[in-house]
Amino acid sequence: MRAGLGGAETRTADVVEPRHSGAGEARLVSGSSAARKASARRRIVFYVTSAVGVEVAVAGPFEACVRVGGEEIRGCLADLSLDVLRRCAPVRMPGVYRRQRHMPGRWFSTTARRFLEYESLLERDWMLLMDFDREVEWVCEQPLRLRYLKDGLAAIHVPDLLVWRGARPELCDVKSEERLEDPEFNAQVRATGLACAEAGLGYRVLSQPERQLLVNVRWLAGFREPPPDRDGERLRMLSAPGVAPSTICRLLADARERALARPVLMHMLWAGDALLDPGIPIGDDSVVWAPAGS
Repeated sequence: MRAGLGGAETRTADVVEPRHSGAGEARLVSGSSAARKASARRRIVFYVTSAVGVEVAVAGPFEACVRVGGEEIRGCLADLSLDVLRRCAPVRMPGVYRRQRHMPGRWFSTTARRFLEYESLLERDWMLLMDFDREVEWVCEQPLRLRYLKDGLAAIHVPDLLVWRGARPELCDVKSEERLEDPEFNAQVRATGLACAEAGLGYRVLSQPERQLLVNVRWLAGFREPPPDRDGERLRMLSAPGVAPSTICRLLADARERALARPVLMHMLWAGDALLDPGIPIGDDSVVWAPAGS
């Protein structure tokens, strides 16, 4: 037994026969080695106990449904090629209806080079942070439908994001802190984690980001597009941090027009051509340095 997300506890059993009546505990099954081999996709069953004491069992086989080129491709998540995952499109769009709890919308991702559909403002914040993350190569929202067994019955979960980081795909679920202990979500997390472990994919649950980091990235996102630089300020400032760390005030002091040089520097910080500590407020005294190897 071990602690799970949001205080939940999990325990495992070897081979479990799914229950269909909804009554009683799932029971252990003994059988031949051939039967166990045939059930390889559903051998590990996790019992998830939430912080409020609700226990559910989640198990495979973990089947994924993705959309590529307008067509649906289905198969065990572990059997889908990386090429298929890299070319997948959203399997659904966020709904809009009266009295809904979340605020859906569209965010233009400079990483994906298209509008991404988000289901909540928290999801939009993480799309922004992934645009800022230089290790992220590609993003897709609502990338697949994952089918699995929950208490022996069919269940479906659609992860929020598929992120390619350093050529490695990673599924992400985005949830607010107050919903991390939700029993239904805990079961989805355990099922998705098992499926990703079987397929060799990464998996993360994303909640509220660090506040100052988000404030800084929101500010820098206003300078995503390269501004005009007729005075060659970018080349001048690129050479200065390469010698030694410097403050924003010092870098702008030698500019021909500080008001025109500041947007150039902010874009450099957004693009990763210059670095600073994103965990502290950005100001004229912020220390800026060049990336390693530049």
